[in-house]
Amino acid sequence: MSKSINVNIDEKLRKKSNTFSEKINSDMQFRSELEGDSMLFDWVDEIEAACPYIDNIISNPKMALITEEDVVKIEKAKKISVASIKDLSKHTHYIDKIDAATSEVQPSKILIERREESYNTYENRFIYTLIEYTIRFVMMKEKLLNEISAKNDKVLEYAASSNNGDERVNIELKISSKQLSKNQTEDGFDSEIESIKPRLKRIKDYFKEWKKNEFMTSLERARVPFVTSPIRKTNLILKNPNFQIAIKLWEFVQSYDYKNNDDTVDDLETSGNDLLKGLLDDSFLMNYYVLDSIVSSKKEQKEKLAKYAVLMIAKQVQRAIELLLNNGIEISDEEILSMISAEIKSGKDITAVGSGDVKRKFQKAMDEYLEKTEDYLR
Repeated sequence: MSKSINVNIDEKLRKKSNTFSEKINSDMQFRSELEGDSMLFDWVDEIEAACPYIDNIISNPKMALITEEDVVKIEKAKKISVASIKDLSKHTHYIDKIDAATSEVQPSKILIERREESYNTYENRFIYTLIEYTIRFVMMKEKLLNEISAKNDKVLEYAASSNNGDERVNIELKISSKQLSKNQTEDGFDSEIESIKPRLKRIKDYFKEWKKNEFMTSLERARVPFVTSPIRKTNLILKNPNFQIAIKLWEFVQSYDYKNNDDTVDDLETSGNDLLKGLLDDSFLMNYYVLDSIVSSKKEQKEKLAKYAVLMIAKQVQRAIELLLNNGIEISDEEILSMISAEIKSGKDITAVGSGDVKRKFQKAMDEYLEKTEDYLR
């Protein structure tokens, strides 16, 4: 049978605890080295998926017919067009002489037209820019990949002192954690990186072929300017499925690069805030309860722990409500009481089940013992 105790708060202990809490002088320090998005390989998926579509564009580029005009000496003019005659009529000073008998005009200079196909279109400049940006992006990410390690280290240090009117108490606490990789081992993480490298090689092979292609070399020779966001939605970009994938990759690379801002490791160091420190201060008080309850008499220890348990309930309910309210969560008195009631019931049920198991095991052992005794007496 459980022993009933007086559940009223021991005012002497409450005062002692309040004094302890009020006089806590504490400091906390948190440090972490967090692998941010560098540990994610979604960028490999995106670029790898887009490469065949970009390759389609480069293998079958759309070219523009460009007409260039130039005024040259008549000896160098190979073909005279309608535009040449019209221009000569406007620039009569090009005329060197006119034959009086035949009225034949002999100019010294004349305008000529040159028509040629060119890669220098907006859509092609967009692809050219996308490839150059993507190459730089992959080079940066590959460098990080070679430096990356499977770590997410956190260290929390806490030191405090207090007194309860009777004694001074000190505490030093250090908690550290190392996050395992997805496969729960560093070897698993290393193997994941190794599996990425062949895919990166395939991507870089695409880059090498593109850089040698006439599409890229001609635009590079022409020193065409890079396009900038927002990308103009021309008919070709809107309707061509290859360009639709290229736009998707452009948006991904632009947003990903902005999101990471070239930061590979998201380091964090903080001295915390009053809310976090308050939780650690509560823990300091709980640790003191343990220290103060360790006595030679088991009976006295149980009595102390029971009294401290009542104080702990009051303290933790206050702290929980403070946390909820500070995080903008409204909670009514009825909801609080309902949650506490549910936890009390759950705790009692667990205790009852545990007690029942003990009784059943004890009864079974007694039955087996009595059977053996009866067999012996026969």
